[in-house]
Amino acid sequence: MKRIVGPDSRLWAAAVGFSLVINLALLAPSLYMLQVFDRVLATRSVDTLALLSLIAGVALLLMLALDGVRARLLALAGVLFEDRVAAETLRRVLDGVGRAAPAERAWAMRDVAVVRAFVSGPGIVALFDAPWMLIYIGVIFAFDGLLGSLALASACLLIALAWINERFTRAGVEQAQAQSRETGRFLDGALRHAEAVRALGMAPAIGARWQAANRALQRRQLDTQRVAGAVGSATRCARQLVQVAMMGVAAWLVIEQRATPGVTIAVTIILGRALAPVETLIGQWKPLAEARAALRRLDALLEAGVPASFAALPEPDGALALENVSYTPPGGERPLVHGIRLDIAAGEIVGLVGPSGSGKSTLARLMTGVVPATAGSVRLDGADLAQWDSARLGERIGYLPQDVALLAGTVAENIARFADAPPEAVVAAANRAHAHELVVRLPQGYMTPVGEGGQGLSGGQRQRVALARALYGEPRIVVLDEPNACLDAAGEQALGAVIAELRAAACTVVLITQRTPILALVDRIVVMDEGRIARVGLRQERADRAAPVLHQA
Repeated sequence: MKRIVGPDSRLWAAAVGFSLVINLALLAPSLYMLQVFDRVLATRSVDTLALLSLIAGVALLLMLALDGVRARLLALAGVLFEDRVAAETLRRVLDGVGRAAPAERAWAMRDVAVVRAFVSGPGIVALFDAPWMLIYIGVIFAFDGLLGSLALASACLLIALAWINERFTRAGVEQAQAQSRETGRFLDGALRHAEAVRALGMAPAIGARWQAANRALQRRQLDTQRVAGAVGSATRCARQLVQVAMMGVAAWLVIEQRATPGVTIAVTIILGRALAPVETLIGQWKPLAEARAALRRLDALLEAGVPASFAALPEPDGALALENVSYTPPGGERPLVHGIRLDIAAGEIVGLVGPSGSGKSTLARLMTGVVPATAGSVRLDGADLAQWDSARLGERIGYLPQDVALLAGTVAENIARFADAPPEAVVAAANRAHAHELVVRLPQGYMTPVGEGGQGLSGGQRQRVALARALYGEPRIVVLDEPNACLDAAGEQALGAVIAELRAAACTVVLITQRTPILALVDRIVVMDEGRIARVGLRQERADRAAPVLHQA
């Protein structure tokens, strides 16, 4: 709850204060009827009726105004919560790649939206109104102790029903939420790769699997809804029975001349108002349970410790050292790489080769800080990568992943890493990648729109744009994972020129490739096999060592 309230405590305090006044103002209709039945009808005084009507009308208009202001305050509190938490959540999600399972990260931003929706919805209003139930019961006690006791017993009954609803539906709601996320992730993945799904005739199998998962989810939801529906029906029935009982007891008191007819009407209305928030909470229990689970996940994400960075580290020269590095993915049973020891001098160009699944791409991700080592350390100029601020480290590293991962935007935005960059810097990066002529030939040049994953560009175009992105800002370390996988002869020639220029600029380069010719440009070849370094080839050995390794791959 502290994370929701946070620095917006004044808004929440004002909402609580308005709730008090609103609930006091809602006593006006019942007190108005009490006076009309007991005073106006007995005295037949039009002036008294007019005055009472005026007072009740003013009270209800005040309630209307304050209720609107409270709704605006809660909506503003939801917006401020989202604005305050969403950016930090996104940063933790991006910084936490490799530290948490993808399933735990994928929906973090949706958790923020779930909490915001609850903060701005009717459920939070019912929570604000529920404590004032004691005021209404106190007023009923002021009329008669027997009626007050009946009202208190009625409130206890509804609270017990609310507890039963929470006790027997909480686990089901959370499990259904988890199943819904899992089903959604499966469907999102299928839709992202819709072309392959259609081309390979996988649609019927995908549809059958989704339908089976969705039916399991529906069964879970129906089981939960069965309990929630039964409790909801019992609540509504109990509330009506209680009001009938209250009316009957009040009428008996009138017969016994222990109360007036106005009391009969007033206490029935007051009791209905007292029990309304509890009934609303039971009806809103699913959003409440989802918001509580989402907030619990957000707390776990945002309170998890992260390594402290130091902003004053000097500009790196580009020396990399891997000291007994191992990495096991979250939820994995065995490490993808283990016991890696490797020193790369500043300005050195190293080729990384090996069979598929040998750990080359994982090692590249470790070198760039994309994922943290689960054992050992990766050091840049002697400092562990964890000591570097992630944004500043990213500016000094150029990384071209195997999946080039272009984002929806323009070519210029992708090259500039979506920073607010001057056009000259974008063109300079494209020139360093020898991709300027390719870009200007696109339909709209640098302003050519790119779809998610690079849609609208060919495989070779995507790789060369991603290479320009990697070289944006003149990084000191460049890690290229299969940079020539989709390149034609001209692209290969351009890539060779890029590597030669990086050598001249004393830039550290790690080149992962399966193609032998480009290895002529490297200083050393590191051969990976089953997550370990099998051997390191010296410069003069690279040609005869690389060929058999790549042939096996």
